[in-house]
Amino acid sequence: MEVSSPIDVLRLRAELDTVARVQFQVPLSEADYRTLAAILAEHPSVTLRAYGFDAELSTLRFLRWFPHLRRLSVAGLFHLTDLTPLHQLDADVEFLDLGETRKPLDLTPATAFRGLRELRIASHRRGLADLLHTNPNLQGLAMWRLPVDRILPAVTLPHLQSLSLTLGSLTDAEWLTQIPTLRYLALRDVRRLTNLEPVTRLTALQWLILHALTIDQLPDFSPSTALLRVDLNGMRRLRQPNALDRLAAAPRLQDLRVTQSSLPVEAFIPFTSHPTLAHVGVGLGSERRNLAAEHLLGRTPPRGDEYFAATHNLLYIL
Repeated sequence: MEVSSPIDVLRLRAELDTVARVQFQVPLSEADYRTLAAILAEHPSVTLRAYGFDAELSTLRFLRWFPHLRRLSVAGLFHLTDLTPLHQLDADVEFLDLGETRKPLDLTPATAFRGLRELRIASHRRGLADLLHTNPNLQGLAMWRLPVDRILPAVTLPHLQSLSLTLGSLTDAEWLTQIPTLRYLALRDVRRLTNLEPVTRLTALQWLILHALTIDQLPDFSPSTALLRVDLNGMRRLRQPNALDRLAAAPRLQDLRVTQSSLPVEAFIPFTSHPTLAHVGVGLGSERRNLAAEHLLGRTPPRGDEYFAATHNLLYIL
């Protein structure tokens, strides 16, 4: 929900029960900062986001009005250069989104927060290892545009349930096995990754998202006894008729979504007799091929992302 001064308080209160985020891109009046802070104190699960190109917002001085804020995003606050003003927040911040800025940031000031549950980082490397070390109770972590295993060769995150890697690199998927508690994993446009076999050894994994990876074959998913849903998006190197055979070995798979795909319709034959698969969505480049696959499979469309996550108590992050 976007706000600006003067804030429509009645509209804000009416919508806060259904929105996940309140955001602004120009400074508010002092009176409106006070009002917004008071209202957000009543809705601690709502994220406050400041973004855009305004120089005053980029100083983070506005945070003095929100000392008890639990969830903060500065993704897209492009002129932000210093995180020191985060000290204006109480130490019990739960969610921090240090997203896109024009220049990478030093994350050291954020290590003052030791109770983070969710963290999103885009491109910022300096201080990242220390930030993760001081937050061992992280449950959700999203990292964008980072050479993950090069800057974090070893990680100890014993409570991490959800991990999303986007537009960075991962030399060896074995790195993922350091986090056996993962229940949700998204690998999107991750360079250098060629072998996904270690993913099948994540015994708690329930939802796997693969997007635009340079993978030409999938591993045998028969060991993935907890896996319920797989999304394959833009996996164009998977194009052989047998490309999905070893995915169909996942014994409890319920939902499958394959989009922006070069696969032939016959690649889905192994799923026709899958005992638990109930929901399938396909995008094969033409309406004719889509309809043929849907007719072959005879399943209903996949459940929505948020609905699926809520149903299985998963933390959905990107």
